[in-house]
Amino acid sequence: MKNLVLPLTAMAAILIFSLWAGRYVQNQTERWEELLAQAAQAADGEDWARAEDLLSQARENWERRKTFFHTIIEHSELNEAEALFAAAEDACRQRDSGEAVSQLTLLAVQLRVLAETQSVSIKNIL
Repeated sequence: MKNLVLPLTAMAAILIFSLWAGRYVQNQTERWEELLAQAAQAADGEDWARAEDLLSQARENWERRKTFFHTIIEHSELNEAEALFAAAEDACRQRDSGEAVSQLTLLAVQLRVLAETQSVSIKNIL
């Protein structure tokens, strides 16, 4: 029995961290998706100051959490999100509502994919 304590404790710690990390990523992406949806709505209405402000809030929040995400998420997926942030910012700067809404939507979808890759599901386990 003593021989099982350490391995079981380690497995329990890994499971707890995995569950916490998945929920943390989910919470963050939900917040970003909400900001991006509001930014898309503002861009669609050509309220560029609001759209840029909301996108900036999402980007700043992303930047603060990016280092942690690099430890648990595949880098290629994070790079895709970075590219979409840049494309959305560029579309807002150019005042192109169609392109801005499109890029903001793609970014929200990419962030949702990040959350799904970290969620505890049979798909991720197998």
